Amino acid sequence: MTADDALRVAAHFGIGGVAAAELPGGWVNDNWLVTARTGGAAYVARRYGRMHVTRRAVFFEHAVMRHAGARLREVRAPLLDAGGESILLDGGAFNAVFPYVTGTTGDRHSTREAAALLARLHLALADFHAARPRATRTVGVLAWLRDRILRFAAQPALAQRLPWDELALALARAQTRIRERAGALPLTTVHGDPHPDNFVVDNARITGLLDFDFSHETERAFDVGSGMDAFARADEDGELETETALAFALAYHAAAPLSEAEWALLPDFMLRRNAFLIWYVVSRHGQRAFGEIGNADRYARRVVALDKLARTWKTPG
Repeated sequence: MTADDALRVAAHFGIGGVAAAELPGGWVNDNWLVTARTGGAAYVARRYGRMHVTRRAVFFEHAVMRHAGARLREVRAPLLDAGGESILLDGGAFNAVFPYVTGTTGDRHSTREAAALLARLHLALADFHAARPRATRTVGVLAWLRDRILRFAAQPALAQRLPWDELALALARAQTRIRERAGALPLTTVHGDPHPDNFVVDNARITGLLDFDFSHETERAFDVGSGMDAFARADEDGELETETALAFALAYHAAAPLSEAEWALLPDFMLRRNAFLIWYVVSRHGQRAFGEIGNADRYARRVVALDKLARTWKTPG
């Protein structure tokens, strides 16, 4: 995406821009800050990456944001064009425009505030019922991931890159633990990636929740575990700080009480997140250069450690 592309996309959604500047970050999507000609308001023109993105997925993401945005000031829904559409096909990819949220991202010290916002998001989405939802169940996801892990292990170019057998066993154990309590796990539409990079902080207050690319219906504890895993590390290669992870879960619990089954399985939901990232990173880098795994070893180490944590995990109280 170029500055001219960003201005053209913004204009389609009624924003006459005078300038566009590329925003940092964005693992897959291109994001450009567009300053409006009238009033100087700021917007984000987004071009979605082509990998694993369908119109149905973007439509669902936008529907979630509209529903949540009507109930939470921290969620900004995408703009609509003259025809009432929030998606524009331009440059061979899907595009959208969002209001810009002032502040910074990546603050790992807003643990409790982020957990409380995540709980409020789940409560706000309790009455969201999409006609064609993106939906998963963790038992099925773990089985699917284990199958992908075993396929990677069978490829000569990848066989020696990661401890595939150990990862497959960890996934199988997590699947068994969750299957035993699956019926006691509440479902909701989740954010899907409650990472510090997706929370906007301004003057020590969370002002925005971004990037609903991975939103889908599943066990709400998946979002809680994902937030615990993301906020309880000093950096992306850091060890899990269990006290911080527990603080995240307790802050969520104070706003939306977790069941006994959810508490017991939180390490397994952290494990699911990191196993998915192994598949995602290996697949993405493999498309660029066969046999490359990027930083997937980071997530493999996490899966092995979280499997051990799950076997010794003590729920609070």
